[in-house]
Amino acid sequence: MWRTLQGLARRLVDVILPRHCAHCGQLIVHPGQVSFCQACWQQIRLITPPYCPCCGEPFRSPVALIASPEHRCGACRAHPPPYDHARAVGHYEGPLRQAIHLFKYRGKLPLRWPLLQLALEHFHEHYPMAAYEAIIPVPLHPRRLMQREFNQAALLAAGLSQHLQVPLLERLLVRTRQTRPQVELSGDQRRSNVKGAFAVTDPGLIDGKAALLVDDVLTTGATVGEAARILKNAGARQVDVFALARVVRR
Repeated sequence: MWRTLQGLARRLVDVILPRHCAHCGQLIVHPGQVSFCQACWQQIRLITPPYCPCCGEPFRSPVALIASPEHRCGACRAHPPPYDHARAVGHYEGPLRQAIHLFKYRGKLPLRWPLLQLALEHFHEHYPMAAYEAIIPVPLHPRRLMQREFNQAALLAAGLSQHLQVPLLERLLVRTRQTRPQVELSGDQRRSNVKGAFAVTDPGLIDGKAALLVDDVLTTGATVGEAARILKNAGARQVDVFALARVVRR
């Protein structure tokens, strides 16, 4: 009965205040769609092989994989990251970028569900043999969390935890100091900005375990790299990274 009333209320709202796609502006006619029409949602460019087996950065050419499927990109060979593997669902552009921006900065929390569904649909394509013992979101500093009122990485991590039936350790990794927003900084500045910004509250919870570190966007990998380093120092056996999107270097 309650679900029926909710459905009727939602349809009534759609009649009085019709929804338009946040990307193209067209009227949204499908009742299951939130903020984006089906045509725009299908424009999301997924990240598929060939990519670096370590950081997940797409190769510009598949030639590198002819010699060995374990061939790493130049950046990972020169400076191996602290994490074991990093993967993202799609390119940080177009409808996906806009959806994440509305979710993260404009508080459009209903977008959590299509974004989470997108992550769940493609997770096993990147980690087919996933066997994690903990799922950990990249934390916000308490002041930023108070301002935003939610941690987008924690909401995504909670959905993955439920789907994979793996414990969510939301309070294990914490920010010990407030950093400048990474979006304002260059690659080297990003690494300096997050250096020493994380701590593990209870190393016993992660000692010897394989963990999945969850964030919304990978840009240079500086934030997840520093978080993974702290987790490894606390005793984590393996740290993999999973994100909704990544900025792909041209």
